[in-house]
Amino acid sequence: MKTTTAITTVKRDVQLQEWTEQIKAQQVSGMTVAAYSAQNGINIKTYYYHLRKVRGCCLESEPTIVPVAVPRATADVRIEENSLHISLLAYIPADTLLALVHELC
Repeated sequence: MKTTTAITTVKRDVQLQEWTEQIKAQQVSGMTVAAYSAQNGINIKTYYYHLRKVRGCCLESEPTIVPVAVPRATADVRIEENSLHISLLAYIPADTLLALVHELC
């Protein structure tokens, strides 16, 4: 059974952070992995090995829940029939709008 020491954990975390930065740099460079690896003296197999490690670490972490506000429709409702023009607020209840349309038709 292998025990993980604090030094081993810190070393692994530092290496993971360094490779995360290396992978980000490759992605923003616009170069292929092969070209980036050649330019930076990285064995391509080593790059992909660490890419799998970084991805695996990201998948193991807790998912982040980000609240999203969905804006309400801001466009007004316009009904035009011959010379009759009706403008309503966008948040009119559906049943009210349906009743109004039913009365007009």
